[in-house]
Amino acid sequence: MARAILSTRSYAGRHRAARTSPRALVTVAGATAAVGAVLAPSAAHADTVWDRVADCESSGNWAINTGNGYYGGLQFSSPTWLGFGGAKYAAYAHQASKPAQITIAQAVLKVQGPGAWPVCSVRAGLTVENGLAVNPWTGSGGGGGGTTNTSGDLVVDGVLGPATYKAMEKWVGRPIEGVWTSSDKKALQRKLGVTADGQVGPITIKALQKRVGTTADGVWGSGTTRALQTYLNRIL
Repeated sequence: MARAILSTRSYAGRHRAARTSPRALVTVAGATAAVGAVLAPSAAHADTVWDRVADCESSGNWAINTGNGYYGGLQFSSPTWLGFGGAKYAAYAHQASKPAQITIAQAVLKVQGPGAWPVCSVRAGLTVENGLAVNPWTGSGGGGGGTTNTSGDLVVDGVLGPATYKAMEKWVGRPIEGVWTSSDKKALQRKLGVTADGQVGPITIKALQKRVGTTADGVWGSGTTRALQTYLNRIL
């Protein structure tokens, strides 16, 4: 039997570290699901921030159903999918189109924020602002992730992405590739004087927030990213 996952407080998206996350989920019996969907290869270049989330959650396979109780590119549990209106598209997320899955994800994002995907939202740079900016039916928007202006400075847009990552890599002394890796995270942590374990959690975020001069609440949102971008423009 596949597992349907219900949050103790509200519906929540699935992520790869869900079983050990502080956001504990309650397991209940669910519907039988077919097993054996072929995994699609990860896209070389994600089109939007939701593609980056899907690349992390499901290797970018929007039709995946492995029988583990989570479905589709963004790994919805059945209660989440149905609770946010997915039934108008399909019974399960993996049976719906990519735009339909993103539309439901945006509904989840409005209610729960990026924390509905606690691990992959951080890896993908998902924020409320850039997630809702995507037009799922045209595939446009939400994926800029920080750009530079004519003077070469970062645009302070609160969006994590290649340009911001490159500036961060330059700051922490890493190869400038525009992709934020575990090694980059460890270098950032060493720069901030915290344990370099490659896991960007509240301790690392608070240290970063103190460094860039914003409220140290341990939550990395668009305000933290804007402060970071302003800081990087000043020091680089």
